Amino acid sequence: MPHPMNDTKPTLPAQLATELLGTFFLLLSISMVSSHLTASTAHIAPLPIGLVLMTLVYIGGPISGAHYNPVVTIGLTLTGHSPWRKALPYMLVQFGGALLAAIVAIGIQTDAEQVAKSVATEGFIVESLWTFLLMYVILQVVSPTNRGKPWDGLAIGMTVATGAWAVGPISGAIFNPAVWAGLSFTGELSWNNWFLYIIAPLVGVLAAVLFNWITSMTITDRDE
Repeated sequence: MPHPMNDTKPTLPAQLATELLGTFFLLLSISMVSSHLTASTAHIAPLPIGLVLMTLVYIGGPISGAHYNPVVTIGLTLTGHSPWRKALPYMLVQFGGALLAAIVAIGIQTDAEQVAKSVATEGFIVESLWTFLLMYVILQVVSPTNRGKPWDGLAIGMTVATGAWAVGPISGAIFNPAVWAGLSFTGELSWNNWFLYIIAPLVGVLAAVLFNWITSMTITDRDE
């Protein structure tokens, strides 16, 4: 049940889903940020990547331990910080998340001259994905496990910042229909893109709610 108690802990499916999500967004962020770098901006690449990893550790730590890396899983397993029975499943979903992110990244990266033609499809994908991540971070912030921590606002802000770095050149990194409406009113965006900036965020939010339900499932120690 998605109702945390002192003697409960996340289910293995919840932990695997979290590892998949974290590895997916870590690799996708690395790929997208790297694709937009130039010689003069290459030195800032570690910043957005580090910020997204901080956010992913914040939301995933209480659920799966936030490994997101097969060698980290091996190290934690060998030192007794993670059970052996989780090692192989963790590593499989980590590789799966990275592979899925690579496929998505290849599909949405474009050359500058192609952006205008592909913004509808690629923009829809990235707006959905980062709104999903933003909503999921918010849901984790308000969860009983994390509620009241001093860095709640920082986690949300870092999600938006890394999204701006990663996908801003593709969609503008709006993630908010109200912001789109305001920018359309001022002429900075087009009213014709309503589908991109209203439907895509809605898809992301609904997916985040479903994913949060999955990762909120817990079992008691005696149920294992």
